[in-house]
Amino acid sequence: MARIIDTTPAFDTYAKSAFLDSPIMRGQRWVEEYEGAHPDVFEAFYSEQGQPERGNPLTRELSRVRGQAEEGAAATKRVIEEVEPAVAEALGLPTSPSPVHVLMVGQFNANALVGRLGGEVALFHCLEWFQSEEATRVLVAHEDAHAWHEIALGEAPPEDPAWMAFSEGMAIQASRAVVPDRPDYDYFWYGHAGFEEWLPWCQEHRQQVFELFHAALDDPEGGESFFGGGLVEGRWRLGYFVADEIVRGLDRPLPELAAMNVDDARALVRDQLSALA
Repeated sequence: MARIIDTTPAFDTYAKSAFLDSPIMRGQRWVEEYEGAHPDVFEAFYSEQGQPERGNPLTRELSRVRGQAEEGAAATKRVIEEVEPAVAEALGLPTSPSPVHVLMVGQFNANALVGRLGGEVALFHCLEWFQSEEATRVLVAHEDAHAWHEIALGEAPPEDPAWMAFSEGMAIQASRAVVPDRPDYDYFWYGHAGFEEWLPWCQEHRQQVFELFHAALDDPEGGESFFGGGLVEGRWRLGYFVADEIVRGLDRPLPELAAMNVDDARALVRDQLSALA
């Protein structure tokens, strides 16, 4: 069985009791009652994600998020149990040690992220982003591939654009292998609406996107621009398109990719980009 820490009961208790409070009081009680119930989880999460700079936006939507978290926790547990062994098998990795999975409600910063909890690789699932069980299956496969890969590497990977392209491309390929036959859109946006034109635009501007990414390989902000919250040509997350194209174009089995060291993977991405850009 997968190792799962579920913080949603503490969130539900908080949300029920704070429902009639003002947004400011809800924010204070969030820290005291929800984060205070799982201090190790939130310390680990914020050390990876960073502390929110503004007030908690979820305190104004407790009723909606409470139902979303309850549904999301039940669905995500089912998905983890189903998907996790398949991801390890697809990557050709031993099933022990395995990642710790944390079900939680964040503050709309990230839908999921890999970090460390108690010295172990942990995958934090942020249920305020929950869309559907089918979309969650793709997201869990993608993020679980990152978690297994970090266990295999033995350390947190660097965040330079070349390595991120390799790592994200491998995770996308793992999600395609473990959760096949989903619309292409789902492997990038996990069921979120409003981005239906993103992939067609990337395909239409493929050469331009590759050239822009190639030019950003040595830019310290390149990773954030292409894979984080930055915009390139007015679009988010263009690095994921590049990553998918590069790694899929390598036509190598997933276990071979997972076993590759960081320097070789970086060099491979740079070679591919030099040929394509």
